[in-house]
Amino acid sequence: MNQTISLKIAKTLLKRIYFVIGLFLISFNLIAKIELLDRVVAVVDSGIIMESQLNSRVEEILVRLKSDKAELPPLNLLEEQVLDRLIIEEIQLQLAERAGIKISDSELNQTLARVASQNNLSLEDFRIKLEGEGTSYKSFRDTIRKELIIQRVQRGKVGSKIDISEQELENFINSEEGKTQLAEQYNVQHILLAVKSGSSELETTEIKNNAESLIKRINDGENFEKLAASYSSGQNALEGGFLGWRSSAELPSLFADAVLDMKVGEISDPLKSGAGFHILKLIDKRGNTVKFLDQTLARHILVQPSEIRTENQAEELINSIYQRLVEGEDFKQLARQFSEDPGSKMDGGELGWSNPGDYDPAFEQTLNATEIGQLSEPVKSSFGWHIIEVMDRRNEDVSQEEQKNRAYQIIFKRKFEQELQSTLIELRAEAYVDIKLST
Repeated sequence: MNQTISLKIAKTLLKRIYFVIGLFLISFNLIAKIELLDRVVAVVDSGIIMESQLNSRVEEILVRLKSDKAELPPLNLLEEQVLDRLIIEEIQLQLAERAGIKISDSELNQTLARVASQNNLSLEDFRIKLEGEGTSYKSFRDTIRKELIIQRVQRGKVGSKIDISEQELENFINSEEGKTQLAEQYNVQHILLAVKSGSSELETTEIKNNAESLIKRINDGENFEKLAASYSSGQNALEGGFLGWRSSAELPSLFADAVLDMKVGEISDPLKSGAGFHILKLIDKRGNTVKFLDQTLARHILVQPSEIRTENQAEELINSIYQRLVEGEDFKQLARQFSEDPGSKMDGGELGWSNPGDYDPAFEQTLNATEIGQLSEPVKSSFGWHIIEVMDRRNEDVSQEEQKNRAYQIIFKRKFEQELQSTLIELRAEAYVDIKLST
């Protein structure tokens, strides 16, 4: 009888084993049929780049190129260009993380307000417009934050190498080059064929030959934007190589010397720099000078919502401050007591002379509508609630000040761009990069 029981137990166990094996085989078959939805296309130091990131960026560029009716480069070359840009971005973002670089919400909002203002919209209207076009405002904010972080990394890596003395500024302003070039601007396109550090003479010659071949293709009628997107290592490659309007002094010296003698529509010979071989196309020329600006002298009191103050409480506080001002209390004292703008609080809210475009659009609109010596009613900007008093206005000749500021920016930008390409190539060479994108 014990033998019969043992046999039954054995059969029961055997059935259970077959059942488990069956379930395993079914599960295995189901898993085998699951399609891979995303995958790693590159490992960059401690980070990764996913195929979905690559596809999303490629799609954005294709949509823009199509909307501009530009000729599309081969997809595989475009993917390589985009992946290389994502790799360099990832390297810079990791540098930022290690250095503790962050962009505050206040700084981000200020940048977004400027973008909105350039589109003649308030920040709220800009958000509504984006979402109406199918773009996530949160995603747009994240993208802008990332770009600001990368800009800060680049300024830290490159800006520290740039030194501009007062004598250098004066020399530039007083030079014939400075006097002439400050007034003239060029619209330029650019292709860079990079030469890696330590490349042999044979490799360098081959890259130069490739540059000459590209020039021939352009002169034979091929589209510059397409070739830039396909082959250029420049930061503006995926934008068709467009550098935008710049005076010759704002261009790297190598470029400035070339465009001075170029005719509109002309293509340069290959220009050799430490970063590689450059090809330029001069699209157009124009003159641009600004000598007078309408300026406003104002002061304000800022009250912001916070973790301990709701939006309604902030509005109630600013209204009560406004009422006290109307009743004759001193603006400076109330600003020092209540204002939450650290830059102007201790100066009684005084902001100094401002130029058009310096402030948040909502703030500036109210500023412009307020008469000299008058208080504005409380107004809400992207920073919080303000009361503004306009103290004076003037149409100021700012030629000397603007000339000096612009001279500094021109010299800095020229030196910055000369260093940036080499720095990015160095960062790329020093990083661990494992590309898993199939070719």
